[in-house]
Amino acid sequence: MRWRPGTSRPPSRLTALAAAAAVLSTGLALLPAPPATAVAGGITLHVSTQGTDRPAGIGTAARPFRTIERAQRVARVISRTHLVPVQVLVHGGTYHLDRALTFDTRDSGTERAPVRYTAAPGEKVVLSGGRALRPDWRPHSGPVKVADIGSGLDFDQLFVDGERQTLARYPNYDPTAQILGGTAADAVSPARVATWKNPTTALVRALHNGGWGGNSFKVTGVRPDGTPELQWVGDNNRGSGMHATHRMVENVFEELDAPGEWYHDKAAGRLYYHAPDGVDLATARVETAEHAELIRVEGEGPDRPVRHLSFSGFTLTQTHRTLFTHPYEKLQLGDWAIARTGAVYLRNTEYVDIRGGHFDQVGGNAVFLDGYNRRNTVAGNEFSSSGATDVAIIGRPDAVREPSTWDAMRRTITDTAPGPKSENHPREITVSGNHMHDNGQFEKQTSGVQISMSRRITVKGNTIHDGPRACVDINDGTWGGHLIEDNSLFDCVKETSDHGPFNSWGRDRFWPLDADDATKKAYAKLDAMETTVIRHNRIRHSSAWDIDLDDGSSNYLIENNLLLNGGVKLREGFHRTVRNNIFVNGGGHFHVWYADTGDVVENNIFVTDNPYDLIGVDMAKSGPLIDKNLFWNNGKPVADVNDAWRAQGLDVHSVIADPKFPGAGPFADPSQLDYTVAGDSPALALGFRNFPTTGFGASGTPAPPPLEWRAAPPDPYKSLAEPLLGATATQIHSDELKSSVGLTDYDGLALKDVPPDSYAAGQGLRVNDVIRAVDGQKVTDRTSYWSVYHRIPAGQQIRLSVWRNQAATEVNLAKPSGTETVNNTAATAFTGSWGFSANRRVGDLADDVHYTTADGASATLTFHGTGVTVLGEKYSDQGDVEIFVDGVSQGLVDTTSAERQAQAAVFGVSGLSAGEHSVRVVKRSGKYATLDGFRITG
Repeated sequence: MRWRPGTSRPPSRLTALAAAAAVLSTGLALLPAPPATAVAGGITLHVSTQGTDRPAGIGTAARPFRTIERAQRVARVISRTHLVPVQVLVHGGTYHLDRALTFDTRDSGTERAPVRYTAAPGEKVVLSGGRALRPDWRPHSGPVKVADIGSGLDFDQLFVDGERQTLARYPNYDPTAQILGGTAADAVSPARVATWKNPTTALVRALHNGGWGGNSFKVTGVRPDGTPELQWVGDNNRGSGMHATHRMVENVFEELDAPGEWYHDKAAGRLYYHAPDGVDLATARVETAEHAELIRVEGEGPDRPVRHLSFSGFTLTQTHRTLFTHPYEKLQLGDWAIARTGAVYLRNTEYVDIRGGHFDQVGGNAVFLDGYNRRNTVAGNEFSSSGATDVAIIGRPDAVREPSTWDAMRRTITDTAPGPKSENHPREITVSGNHMHDNGQFEKQTSGVQISMSRRITVKGNTIHDGPRACVDINDGTWGGHLIEDNSLFDCVKETSDHGPFNSWGRDRFWPLDADDATKKAYAKLDAMETTVIRHNRIRHSSAWDIDLDDGSSNYLIENNLLLNGGVKLREGFHRTVRNNIFVNGGGHFHVWYADTGDVVENNIFVTDNPYDLIGVDMAKSGPLIDKNLFWNNGKPVADVNDAWRAQGLDVHSVIADPKFPGAGPFADPSQLDYTVAGDSPALALGFRNFPTTGFGASGTPAPPPLEWRAAPPDPYKSLAEPLLGATATQIHSDELKSSVGLTDYDGLALKDVPPDSYAAGQGLRVNDVIRAVDGQKVTDRTSYWSVYHRIPAGQQIRLSVWRNQAATEVNLAKPSGTETVNNTAATAFTGSWGFSANRRVGDLADDVHYTTADGASATLTFHGTGVTVLGEKYSDQGDVEIFVDGVSQGLVDTTSAERQAQAAVFGVSGLSAGEHSVRVVKRSGKYATLDGFRITG
């Protein structure tokens, strides 16, 4: 700003520095006039473990302060003048904090005069949430030692020589066990609980019953039958179901039986410890973890935030776990529940940066941006072994218009205004250049970066690996505009299921509506206002999809990504473009699509035998643009890309051809990471454009492991689609199908296709329904369904328990009269040696048969009706079969024929009394006997 005559001339920088020094000398410390070097860079205040907060400490390098709090008070005075930058330079050592360092609007700087808290270059500065103990160890029992440490301490992590130790647990910690460090079905069995003197100290950690993150419990007592009373802590948004086998218990004195385990008797003030070999307790450094937060920055509101404040170079460690001590909040319709706290907690801030630090073994979230935060940066840090999420960026529910929860689902919309309702949400946050690994040590619904109720978040150039759930997760569509770019993501989803390294949900206002697809599409961008871009990332997964756009995720652009060992899932959303990506050992998973999705899949390279997986998708109605893609299976056939596929207008201009990668190629070298195509690649002629297959992740961080080529297709018997009331049904035969219907287990029959004119549709069944019970009998597979169904009389009402749209419902239908055709797989009992053959393409019912070459082998069907026809094959290699009805032989039947006859009527009987009957087929001669199905007359 130019000075005008007649006004007060603004002070020069030198004058400002002199004024600041005068304030300090008269009010807080005898700070000498800053030297010339300080004039150029502002004022630096020094802190050292060897300093003092008494008058002798004045914050210079020669006479530093002892605590950061003391320097903070001086920095406030300087920054209040808004004249010069202020740096608090903290020198090497460990600072055990009595409480969190708390910053408010008084700590703000300005753009030209920021306030910086910085670790001295080349010095390790540790901010600890615990305290150093001085235990006087004495023998207790065997290798376990005990020390009196005094009462009143509250810690649930113990560190010895800087390494986290194991809270006494069952089963014992096993570093090779992928889930929870080892699990046991009997972790809280009555027999085990009976061995504990004080069960109410016990803490139970488990997976969700569907593998969707974790679920954790406190033991509050013991029932008369010996089972524990469990209090759920609320750490999952999809219910409190505990996995039947993946569970463990900790904080039980009687389970202290392995090296590295410890137990704290709070009431007695005693610490018990089983030291591992090599640990010298006489010299070991023993520290607790007592505070959940180390740095807390909170402004007064969105209109009075803390501004221009930064923290650089610190090691933050030894914070209390939040899993059993903080309340959890369910985040809309995502799967997440979170504790709003972190080792660094930011709320109502702008331009607050966390840079170049190390978050080492913190007990909960490492960095938590809560509500209004703007233009903050988390960059260049390492996050290792966090108890929960590394960086959580979470808005407040009051910013969301008409939010739904799993407990209160909105089926109508009254507020159709787009965008947020309040300012109480993060926006324009950057998370870049970080190395994040081994998060979720205690909580299992965690990730490297978690985003919810936020806008325009940039996640760029990070390496994120080895976590129990997603590497990056976006909990909802509100409000989009995010950029996920240049990241290296791998080895995530290691302990849970049904997830991708990148995961999102879009269960926004439109998703739960009782409305047609066109109405939902019209509302899809009310919350997902701006396009979220996933661009130039290298993502590697050990399962089906690298990028998981789940339930309703809308308005995404996915381009220039190298996707290894997985693909992209698109489910129930609109306006998604998948363009110019390289899929290696993966493809497109299209699940449960709406009509007229507006989706585009083009200019991609698919290196796989099966580029598309369709579940609950009618391509004719969904109307996607899928074209100009290149497919390659090392010269072998590529499934799905055929005349029938192209007849639907899909991949009309696509080709199957060698993309001409450099080197040996991924089939010969699964560790290959360079996928730049040659100048004469046919992919380029289709519109594909090379992108750098380098520049992913933070510098100097690990690369993903090699590909794992899938060896065998799914079991054809389990995946078989068989007729059911004019529809087709399959077992829950894969993780993909289980995910598409939103189940936590593999029980039931899923209706793959329900034609509108079918009997099933007329009786109220729908596509993607899963039949979970019939007349109260649980359905686990096809046999458990048909064995009940066949015994029900024609015309009688049947009560079906159905899983529909991720909720349970009931459908009552009448078993049809007349003749019903069922497959050979429909609860037929086989004895002797039988084989199963699918996909024969000769006209079999459901394209499959059972067959035997063993004379005497038999197949029996029990049914309720008045007649039955046995269907099989007649051919020259067949022979005689003997038929029994209700145990009585009906004689031999010749099944030979010069020409192959599929679905041939081998035997028929009618006029039986209405009731339960059996028909049995026994092979007597010939090379083969086949069974293809039955026609049952009610």
